[in-house]
Formats: sequence, C-alpha cells, structure tokens
Amino acid sequence: MADDTSDKAVLEGVGAYFLSIVEASQDCIRVISADGVVEYMNAQGQALFEIEDFEGRNRRRYWPDMWPGESRDTVEQALRAAMAGNPSSFRAFCPTARGAPRWWETTVSPILEGGQVIRVLATSRDITGERTAEANRVLLVNELNHRVKNTLATVQSIANQSLRNAGVGTDVRDALEGRLMAIAATHNVLTDQNWSAASLRQIVDGSVTPYRSNPGQLTITGQDLKVSPKPAVVMALAFHELAINALKYGALSAPGGHVDIRWSVEPDDQLHIEWAERGGPPVRPPERRGFGSRIVQLALPGELGGAVDVDYRAEGLRCTIRSPLAALDKVDAFMPLG
Repeated sequence: MADDTSDKAVLEGVGAYFLSIVEASQDCIRVISADGVVEYMNAQGQALFEIEDFEGRNRRRYWPDMWPGESRDTVEQALRAAMAGNPSSFRAFCPTARGAPRWWETTVSPILEGGQVIRVLATSRDITGERTAEANRVLLVNELNHRVKNTLATVQSIANQSLRNAGVGTDVRDALEGRLMAIAATHNVLTDQNWSAASLRQIVDGSVTPYRSNPGQLTITGQDLKVSPKPAVVMALAFHELAINALKYGALSAPGGHVDIRWSVEPDDQLHIEWAERGGPPVRPPERRGFGSRIVQLALPGELGGAVDVDYRAEGLRCTIRSPLAALDKVDAFMPLG
C-alpha cells in the first residue's frame, strides 16, 4: 500500500482535500502523470484490483501497459484524449492482479493548471455484475424470441389446417394467416431492436409491401420514428388491415392503383399519418363493420390515445391518424417475459 507522505507529495497542487475525497471513494481512482505513468491509486482501487504491492510493482508504470492486449488500444486512446484536454470514458476488460476477470467503466479527465494538462484523473467502476446480468438477460430474451417465433409458426399451421378441415373458406383462412404474419413481422423487427422499440417505417413497410403487385403502387414518406412494443403491434395490425382492404376492394386491386402513406410531426408534437388511395375501383362504405374496421377505428385510436378518421371517397379511401407523439413511447408497453 502507498505511504501517506508520498501520496500527498504526488497530489500536491491537485486540489484541497483531494486525498481524503478519493480515499473515501468506492471506485478505483488513479492519478496519472503527464507522460502517462501511474503516480497514485487509492486504497479502494488497490483492493478492487487485488494489488498487494502498489509501491513496488505498479507505481510509475505506464498506465495502458497495466491493461490486457485486447483493451490496451482503448485505454491508450482515452489517455491521449485526456492529455489533449478532452475527457472521455470507456468500458473495457481487465483482470485483477490475481487473475479474476473484471469489466470496468472508466472515466478519464484532464487535470489543468494554467490552461495546461499537468495530470490525468482516471476513475474505474467495477461493472462485472452488470455485464453478467445483461448477458443473462440477452440470452433469455433471445431464447424467448426463438420460442415465440416457433409458437407463431405452430399457431399459423394449426389454425390453417383446422379451418381447412372445418370447411372454412379461403378468404377467412387467408385473413387469419395474414394477421398472424403481421404480428410475426413486427415481432421480428422488435427482436432486432432487443424489444426496446420498432421503426415506424419498418412497421409500415412490413405490413403493406407484401400486398403490392409492383413498386410503383406504394409510396412511403416520413421521418423514421421509434415505436415501443405494444403500440407497434397494434399499428402493424391496423396497416395490415388497410392493405388487405386495398388489395380486395381498393387501389391495390388495380394495376394502376396507388397507395400513398405519409406522416409528419406537427408543431404541437402530434403525429399525423395519412393513408391515401387512388387509381382503384370506386369506393363505397362497407355495409357492416368487420374485424379490420374495428382494429383501425377502435383499437388503434384507443392504443395511441388519438383519433382515426376513415373517409370512403369514391376516388379512393382516405384514413387519417392523429396521435400524441408521446404515445409511441409507452414505458409500460408489452414486453417479453424474462
């Protein structure tokens, strides 16, 4: 362990009560000279790194040399940045003196005097537990995602076979399969983002693109936005229902038909989405409200806390969706178990 006299000499001029503050810290704190060698390490740091002979074997060592090969470049870059007057931080692996594997989050800050960098302060926090917990969480989520995919495929197969054996028409079977596919596609997008959020553009594209006959039938315009899991699934189903309706009765049923989907964020933080069809057969309001209409006109505004207006214009269906932008980022939204 370092003796108090040499510690105070090293830290002289760095600031009043610096020694007492750093010795009270639960993190590893090092003071590094202008040429990159370690001049001081607090007692807690020596304990965290399991160093028993700091004075004899570690004082005056070049700091990056105290890290393993895979981390050395990262440490070197942070040290150079601090020497240039720029604070930085990094996460890197470094085992203790006894070989125990550890991950560290390190902040590197320049110590200035008269506008010049005279020393560098490096503070390392042990994040090994956090890294292990995160790795376990990712493992569990990946396993769950795999099982959900298999479950959706199984449900799709069972439903299709059961409905066929029961003599249910192809329209009903196709509608159910399409809805399951829309959920599966959104699930894949969310899986790619580790169930944090889905891309609005990917939601729209995945729900509608499979039903166009050529690229010219579809235009998607708007700044990409992130949508949390629960509203993402409802939006995917809603756009899927609009696409199916357009394929059966609207613009996607005609070779020259076109669907224009655009959205924007208004000054009052309201999301405005417009679905506009043209070039299809004349449109008439449905005689009854089906599942698709309920998804679009009831479930979607309920989930987004907004309003949906469906206008059955003769020249083409118009659907306008308005929602508070904050509704796309629900922290209590559906998340996978685990």
